[in-house]
Amino acid sequence: MRKRFLAGCLLPLVLVTAAACSKSNDGKGVASVGGTATPSVTQSVSRLDQLIRYTHCMREHGVPMTDPEVDGDTVRQGRADKGAAGDKLFPAEDACKQYRPPQEVGPVMDLKKELALKESRCMREHGVENFPDPGPDGTRVPSEVGADPDFMDARETCRAQTVAEFASRAPSPGATR
Repeated sequence: MRKRFLAGCLLPLVLVTAAACSKSNDGKGVASVGGTATPSVTQSVSRLDQLIRYTHCMREHGVPMTDPEVDGDTVRQGRADKGAAGDKLFPAEDACKQYRPPQEVGPVMDLKKELALKESRCMREHGVENFPDPGPDGTRVPSEVGADPDFMDARETCRAQTVAEFASRAPSPGATR
């Protein structure tokens, strides 16, 4: 008798609890301020993390690529070996574009572009005649230019000038950019 009583009372309770726990969530009954719950996405991945993901994706698609380059606060995309990538380059770029961070914009980026151009001119003035001007992704220095005997001394001189000018002209970290 006692077993029947427990089964008769507990079984419906277990079934009701199981039904409540297995009910699909259609969003109704969710507590929120203002009456509706709308999820939103916020970007919390750093530029370096994005470039690491992009590089990994490119490599998975058969494109040899160097790691992203970090120089102080500046993070640059690694270099793809376009010759080794062959006909895989464009399909890989298309497949991985969602991981590539957007091009930086604003006064600080404008200053960086201006100083990169000055640094290129400085390198040529200091004996590295074939040093290229910067492109959209920064300055890509061909290996033969890097092998120039004047390269290291010119780079040290020009980089010091660029860093000093950036420090004197860049907005302070707390300023609105």
